[in-house]
Amino acid sequence: MPRVWFITGCSSGFGRQLAITAAQNKDIVVATSRDPSKLADLAPLGVIAKKLDVQANDAEIKTVIDDVMSTVGPIDILVNNAGYILEGAVEEVSHQEILDQFDVNVFSQIRVLQAVLPSMRARKSGLVANLGSIGGWSGVPAAGLYCASKAAIALYTEALRVEMNPFNIEVTCIEPGYFRTNFLTGNHKVTAKKRIPELDCAIQSSRDAFAAYSLNQPGDPVKGAQVLFEVLTKTGRCEGRSIPGRLALGRDSLSIIGDSVAREQGMLDGWKNIVGSTDCDDVNV
Repeated sequence: MPRVWFITGCSSGFGRQLAITAAQNKDIVVATSRDPSKLADLAPLGVIAKKLDVQANDAEIKTVIDDVMSTVGPIDILVNNAGYILEGAVEEVSHQEILDQFDVNVFSQIRVLQAVLPSMRARKSGLVANLGSIGGWSGVPAAGLYCASKAAIALYTEALRVEMNPFNIEVTCIEPGYFRTNFLTGNHKVTAKKRIPELDCAIQSSRDAFAAYSLNQPGDPVKGAQVLFEVLTKTGRCEGRSIPGRLALGRDSLSIIGDSVAREQGMLDGWKNIVGSTDCDDVNV
């Protein structure tokens, strides 16, 4: 029985490749984009293109979801993939730029979730995959607000995972490393309009790294999408495995996340006598 996928942000990158992979495996794929004409070449694979602006209001998003469920069928796998990176120091980014970053990366996921979950709960079946990032483990200069948005995704996903457990709905946050997509180019990377030259000494190395890494990232999105497909369908190498609440993806994610965990463990070990000295006197250890 083919599964029904609903994937946001499919005009390029991981969303597009995952749509291709799922369709090639004979599942039914609804791929969305603000401009569905960018998905026209996926039609021969059977991919169903839908117009969806993830920044639309709740009612507009619900209309799209309801249409899919009435014409295609109940959604089995929701992949909240849409997102972009805001480049700029924390002091440089404007209030509106921050709002837009969180609206696309975080709030849009929740709007889509709130339209899809009632059906999944009623059926007591479904899977939700929210796309986070290795950026959600450590703040990177010149990308602090992007990293903050990805950290927010990971934490609300952990809560949602517990909330959906009684309804047999699986929830996970996928945290990819650097994959060779166009994520660091064009409209996928928005640069803050304000520039404070004095901050270049702290952030220019990050800006240079983004430019050098663009289209030269180590990860192969085709291989990454295949792993994601196997994870989310529990097939192939993932058959019989439980999906974790946070799942790293990419060889570089192993070292980057590992370094973050080791750093925080070092803090706990080095400061435990001080930070643990604050209990009330009547508390028994």
